[in-house]
Amino acid sequence: MPPTELVLQILVNGLLLGGIYAVAALGLSLVFGIMDIVNLAHGHMLMLGAYVAILLFAAAGITPLIGMFVAMALLFVLGMAIQVLVLDRVVDEGIEQPIIVLFGLALVLQSLGRIVLGSDARSAEVGISGQSLEIGPVLFSFPRTVTFVVSVALILATWAFLRYTTTGRAIRATAQNRDAARYMGIDTDRIYVITLGIGTALAGAAGALLSMLFPITPFVGWSYLLKAFAVVVLGGVGSIAGTLVGGLVLGVSENLGTLYLGGGFRDIISFTIFLLVLVVRPQGLFGTGGGDGE
Repeated sequence: MPPTELVLQILVNGLLLGGIYAVAALGLSLVFGIMDIVNLAHGHMLMLGAYVAILLFAAAGITPLIGMFVAMALLFVLGMAIQVLVLDRVVDEGIEQPIIVLFGLALVLQSLGRIVLGSDARSAEVGISGQSLEIGPVLFSFPRTVTFVVSVALILATWAFLRYTTTGRAIRATAQNRDAARYMGIDTDRIYVITLGIGTALAGAAGALLSMLFPITPFVGWSYLLKAFAVVVLGGVGSIAGTLVGGLVLGVSENLGTLYLGGGFRDIISFTIFLLVLVVRPQGLFGTGGGDGE
């Protein structure tokens, strides 16, 4: 039986990691809740965000906390371009066509990453790597603590944007009823473009933050897509509060699972949670299916 101090440390590490999982899942949840599109390329967009941060750090010493904003801007533009150039042409063809297109995009991004950047794992080891603050029997890793605070700030900023801005209210109206929103004068096509831009930007932010904690390869997209799915299903589609709680639950579950079962079970734990929630409570802890961003 592991000592109490070790279990407590694992719980804290899981909570701190869960914040990033919540940011990664928030973009996927927004796109699915508002556009009814399962973005299978979401994990690979996260991978792109991580590489933007890593390359900026390696080339110019720019910390990923700053590189994150560059990654978000680039991926926001990429997301809007994908919607305008690709998804707008197939969005009315049913749910299968967008899924096939985004699956193909994920494969393209993975292949391009391997060809251009190679298969070696990379990360951004910033100056605070390895530093920690000791509170009682628990060590708070500086990188994990900083990324957790930034993650919560991003989630709160997204919530405030959706609740208090004109564009945010238009996005929520489109999520509730696309046809009614269009009759009220909302340009729903433009809302879709902005929504996919925000979703991919959040994926880029999560990738940049993860680059400070874990090695990144062109193949990590599928793994983080699975984690994002697990968080969305756990918290409920379209629920920001549920996404945050789902991320924290997944982070703690993974860390406790690796303590008792080993690190090789990390992805299996995510998949198991995904399946269990689908069977027991498919609407998630907070989900109503409305996708209104509350």
